[in-house]
Amino acid sequence: MLKMLATQLTGTFQRINEKETLHIEDAARALAQAIVGEGHVYVWGTGEMKSLIHEVEEGPETLPKQHVYHEDISLSSIDRVIIASRFANDEEALALVNTVQKQGAQVIQISALTKEENPLQEVADFHIDTKTAGPLLPFDMDRIGFPSVMAMFYVYMAIYVTTKEIIDEYE
Repeated sequence: MLKMLATQLTGTFQRINEKETLHIEDAARALAQAIVGEGHVYVWGTGEMKSLIHEVEEGPETLPKQHVYHEDISLSSIDRVIIASRFANDEEALALVNTVQKQGAQVIQISALTKEENPLQEVADFHIDTKTAGPLLPFDMDRIGFPSVMAMFYVYMAIYVTTKEIIDEYE
């Protein structure tokens, strides 16, 4: 079962790499502009994706000028906000995208597309699909192993590394 899990996760990461690289690079350029300029980078997550908040607060690698988003923060067009949700139809994330964009900040949204409507893909300035629409492994008469957080962190690390590369080239 572990080998199957490793194979499925590798496949998910490869699909992200193959299909989302341009979106990741575009998002990283937007982040680099904020960091090199006068802007800031904020992060927020809904549901289990709140783990991104802990990564920024406690993790060993954060972007310069990166903070956790709070409602009392005043944003502008030079700021960027990374919002992570399990799916691209998350109502809480959609409300936050609308609030942030009304203040002029750009949104990088990380979530999986659903078979239904995906309003976050449509309204976010940059949307990156985690390619995790459901559990990966068959188990009895069900499926288990929904790696939404792992895929989100893979996307986040891809954005992080690409942003660092762009900033390094700039300096």
